[in-house]
Amino acid sequence: MASLEEMLRKEDFDKIWVKYCGFLDLNIKEFMQIQERLLMEQIELLSNCELGKKIMGKDIKPTTVEEFREIVPLTTYDDYAEILLNKKEDALPSKPMYWIKTTWKGGSHEIKLAPYSESMIEEHTKSFIASLILATSKKRGNFSLRQNDKFLYGMAPLPYLTGLAPYGLKNEIKFEYLPSIEEAENLSFEERNRVGFNLALRKDVDLFFGLSSKIGRASCR
Repeated sequence: MASLEEMLRKEDFDKIWVKYCGFLDLNIKEFMQIQERLLMEQIELLSNCELGKKIMGKDIKPTTVEEFREIVPLTTYDDYAEILLNKKEDALPSKPMYWIKTTWKGGSHEIKLAPYSESMIEEHTKSFIASLILATSKKRGNFSLRQNDKFLYGMAPLPYLTGLAPYGLKNEIKFEYLPSIEEAENLSFEERNRVGFNLALRKDVDLFFGLSSKIGRASCR
């Protein structure tokens, strides 16, 4: 399948919209049919691994969304913690490419870890691209997003979820990150925002993803 960069080069703007933002053209019934199909695919994958059997039961495999709702209990992170915090990859439905981290002040665990497989990263990237397209759109199929746009890098780095964006995007489209990914990874969060803001003042900026409060603080220094 063609990448975003290839479709931009060919000016296939309608195809780009359908691939990344086509869900906006669906009615409620069409949207829910897709969501239910995707949910059943995930249930099938989960039912064949240790984590899924722990949550759903060893010999239980729901065949409909309604059956899943009736059989499977509501869970909290505590139900997953022993497997996820110990990164037990063999207990998961697919091998993670990254372990995403979040700090957590509530509950019984200071941090949470979540495995992101290749397919999860692909879907995350599509959603991120859809956000970029919509953020630069005037109307359907009319958007200003282009290859080599200057992208102010105001994101928390991996293992936090926002740091995943550049790695998912690299196979879809090239941006000029301010600062570069290589430089950003060697800077603290505060330093990265300060350096990026100074570069943006000199080079201009097309895209920004981050906390406005952080960039506002950097601009005052």
